[in-house]
Amino acid sequence: MTRSAPAGERARASASRLFVEYAVILAVALGVAFLSQAFIVKPYRIPSPSMVPTLDPGDRVLVARFLYHLTSPARGDIVVFKYPLDTRVVFIKRLIGLPGDTVSLRDGQVYVNGVRGNEPYVLKVNGRTTPTNPAPAIAGSTLSEPWSLNRPYTVPAGSYFMMGDNRLDSDDSRVWGTVPARDLIGKAFLVYWPISRIGSL
Repeated sequence: MTRSAPAGERARASASRLFVEYAVILAVALGVAFLSQAFIVKPYRIPSPSMVPTLDPGDRVLVARFLYHLTSPARGDIVVFKYPLDTRVVFIKRLIGLPGDTVSLRDGQVYVNGVRGNEPYVLKVNGRTTPTNPAPAIAGSTLSEPWSLNRPYTVPAGSYFMMGDNRLDSDDSRVWGTVPARDLIGKAFLVYWPISRIGSL
């Protein structure tokens, strides 16, 4: 005849099992969250007005990090990427030119391969779309960078031309050139905060 453990011992054993279960659940949840942010979906906060009116400063967006491993970037995508002049910094802009595209400006409008772009997302002031202007000349000279769009510019292979939707206040490819494919992080697909601005992109 076996003797059952005292009630106190059974309670302690049950509490230990419960603690271990919760610890395992927490570890798995943290692991899933880490893997999700590293490889699947990651949140980002919009720091500047360069994407107004599509994205306001302080908006928080979700970015699909895996997407460009499955499909190619497309014109019009809102893309998070490493800033070419300092890859520790992350930028978000709209993809305007694909590898091999020739991007040009005419009368304040963007043309890609000679076709005027359909850009309803560009900031409007008093009901009128603000113009897209070339980047100014290099400081201290009359020269301009090849990508400034003072002249038509052909996007190099394996690179992408980015612009903000607020063309009058955007530090973008007109200033620092194209973004290498290896520095694309993912496509922004949803505003999740503030609540009043929740919606897909």
